Amino acid sequence: MNDLNVLARDAYIWGIPLVQTRLYLQLAKELKLPFNQLFVSSDLSTPDSDVPLPNVDTLYGLGWLDLSNNPIIVSVPETDDRYYLIQLNDAYLNSFCYLGRRTTGTHACEYAIVGPNWTGSLPEHVIPITAPTNHVLVLTRVLVNTIDDLPLAQAVQNAFSLTDLSSYPTFTNPARPIDDAFNNFPILQPSKLGVHFFDELCAGLAENPPPVSDHNFVSSLEQLGIAAGKKPSQEASSKIQQILAQAAIDAHAIIHGRGGWLIDTRNVNGWMVSYGITSFIKDPLDRAVVAKLGPGCLVPEEGLYFSMLEGPDNKPLTGDKNYTLEFPAGGLPPVDAFWSLTLYNQDWALASNPIDRYAIGDRTEGLKFEPDGSLKIFIQHQQPTEGTFNWLPTPKEGWFHLFLRTYQPKQNLSNGSYAMPPLKLEG
Repeated sequence: MNDLNVLARDAYIWGIPLVQTRLYLQLAKELKLPFNQLFVSSDLSTPDSDVPLPNVDTLYGLGWLDLSNNPIIVSVPETDDRYYLIQLNDAYLNSFCYLGRRTTGTHACEYAIVGPNWTGSLPEHVIPITAPTNHVLVLTRVLVNTIDDLPLAQAVQNAFSLTDLSSYPTFTNPARPIDDAFNNFPILQPSKLGVHFFDELCAGLAENPPPVSDHNFVSSLEQLGIAAGKKPSQEASSKIQQILAQAAIDAHAIIHGRGGWLIDTRNVNGWMVSYGITSFIKDPLDRAVVAKLGPGCLVPEEGLYFSMLEGPDNKPLTGDKNYTLEFPAGGLPPVDAFWSLTLYNQDWALASNPIDRYAIGDRTEGLKFEPDGSLKIFIQHQQPTEGTFNWLPTPKEGWFHLFLRTYQPKQNLSNGSYAMPPLKLEG
């Protein structure tokens, strides 16, 4: 493989997050979701939700900001210690800022999201946050404690408001309801664009220039016809176009050759967990692997996820077997916010079941602990003889996937000291 082939492949890997941002923005335009407006889901996810791996713990929200002309001011209400998160992602899908219970508390506040080239003054009490790019993706989560708590959670997220600085102190864009907010982030297949992938990359470079640390690399791409505003599919030589088309195939294979494993992924008693997500991921391949899952991956300090596809018998988890997960007394996941164990079917969707239970966690009503203080969760298709209290129903056919979320994990969890207990195969 010659140098241009390698460079083209590296360009594809480096450019995945920026191209995905453009594709998401195009989808938002098609769905008539304008800039500088938050769209929030009014209900928790259900088996009908299209997004892969939805949680049933929080209400979701999203919005795209355009900071080209003015800062956008975000207003958040007092949440009375309720967990919420406003995650800000730049055009390269770096989660450059977290607003919420862990980082900024739960008091009412106003923040100004400022573009990289804006100069001016802000109202004294508004807290400035400088974005690396003019396009910013806002993702929100608001915890729902119980079904009866849903109206209070809705009230919190409905109080999220945006406004252009020129309209402040009037907030012109209160949050608007939308069905299944995260459905707007389907799994993308940018490799199918072929050489046109690099047209999208060039357009993205024009809209959202790269960080200074990547200027030398981006300049080296000019020999492939890749530069801000260019169209390699039309302007590059046929030889370069062939190199670019092949690079999309080769780079796609490299990214997917990593499977679903993210940075610093470890096997903890059969649970796969990544401890290496950071706000700014330096390695382009690591960043591409994270980006292919879609936006919203969290740093371990905010949320740590444990996933399991195979049981203790090293075979896929299936509904014809009975499993248990037992936390010893005093050994529940150590978190400052919440934890939950969710079950997904082989399509990565919530699995329908007769009791409409898709997850068990620290807010599940009626959980029964053993006399010694331990907690045993029954994961099986048939109702346990012990009753439904601790039952997480599995689908009758096909394999399933377990996903345990921990939000605001304590230090012994986020640093790997705490070990999640193993799943046990019963009978």
